[in-house]
Amino acid sequence: MSGSVTLEAIGTRTKMTVVSRFEDLEQMALMLGMGMSEGLTQAIGQIDALLATA
Repeated sequence: MSGSVTLEAIGTRTKMTVVSRFEDLEQMALMLGMGMSEGLTQAIGQIDALLATA
């Protein structure tokens, strides 16, 4: 599995794009079964609060 995060300035805002790449469908299913989607959603949901304190 590999991934990337891209930040793009759009006016006074920032667009974040997260891409995850898997070797095959089995690897993706395994990662999703281990809670990857929920964990990533929670982590991304905390970014605004972290940046507000920076």
